[in-house]
Amino acid sequence: MRAVPRLALVLPLLLAAGCAVRVPEGAEQRSELVKVGDARVRIVYLAGDEVAVRQVAAGVRAGVPRTARWGGLEAPITITIHPTHEALEQAVHRTGFTWLRAWARWDTIELQSPPTWRLFGASDEAVAELLAHELTHCAMYQHAAADQWSWSYKGIPLWFREGMASLTAEQGYRRGGPEDLWRFYEQGIAGAGGGDSGPGSRARLAEGRGNEGDPLADPEPLYQERSEVVYGAAHHAFVFLLQRYGEARVIRLLERMRAGATFAVAFQDVMGLSETEYLDDFRRYLVLQGWRR
Repeated sequence: MRAVPRLALVLPLLLAAGCAVRVPEGAEQRSELVKVGDARVRIVYLAGDEVAVRQVAAGVRAGVPRTARWGGLEAPITITIHPTHEALEQAVHRTGFTWLRAWARWDTIELQSPPTWRLFGASDEAVAELLAHELTHCAMYQHAAADQWSWSYKGIPLWFREGMASLTAEQGYRRGGPEDLWRFYEQGIAGAGGGDSGPGSRARLAEGRGNEGDPLADPEPLYQERSEVVYGAAHHAFVFLLQRYGEARVIRLLERMRAGATFAVAFQDVMGLSETEYLDDFRRYLVLQGWRR
C-alpha cells in the first residue's frame, strides 16, 4: 500500500485553521478611522495585522452605502479585529462556532482577522461581503433603538436580523433555494416523505414541528451545527416578507420599534398579523411548494 504524502494529511488541518497572523506578543493596539459620507467607522487592531486593516477599510467603504436602504448608520461604529478565532469567540462569548467570523451589536463589530479565515487568507470580495452583512446589523439595530442599551430588549428574531443582513449583502447565492427548506421540514417530521403525505403530515410541517427544532421560530438548537439551514430560512423568510408587504413596511417596522414598541408589537401593528401567523404562512408556502408556481 502506497504511503500517503505527509502534505495530504496536513493540508486539511491547515485549511481549517487558517493562516496565523504574525502579531508580536504584547503588540501595540492601534486604530484607523474610515469616513464614508456621514458614517464614521473606527478600526481597532494590533500592530502587525495591517493586511487585515487594508481589507477591512476597503470593505467598510463598499459596505456602508448598502445600509442606506434601511436608513444608514446613525452612530459611529467600532470594528475590533481579533488575531485568532479563539479571541473572537472569547469576545462574543460563544465557543465551538468554527464557522463564525464576525459578530455585530448596536455600534460595534467583533471580527476575526481575515488572513486567518483560510490557509491563504480571505479575498477582498469575501471581506466586503461579510462587512456589508455586519454593517446592516448595526444599521438595523440603530434604527430600531435610540441607544446601545435598549436594542437588545426589542426581541428582534434571528430570522429577521439575519434575513435583512443576508439580503443586503447579496448572499442569496450562499443560501440554497426554497426547495432545500422544504426538504429540511419534510425530512424532519417522522413519517413525512414516507407515505404519510396527507393533510395531517402537511399540517405538522406547516407548524414547523420537526425533530431538530425550527430554523425560524426556534433556531438555537440548530444554530451551531446546522447554520446553513438557519441562515437559509432567514434569507428566504425575509425575501418573502418583502415580496408580500414591501420594503416601506419593513422601514415602518423599524420606526415603530424606535418609537418604543417591541418587535412583536411593531410587527402586528405594521403588517396586520402576528409574527407567528406570518411564519405559519411562510411554512405553508414552503410545504405546499408555492415556490414552484
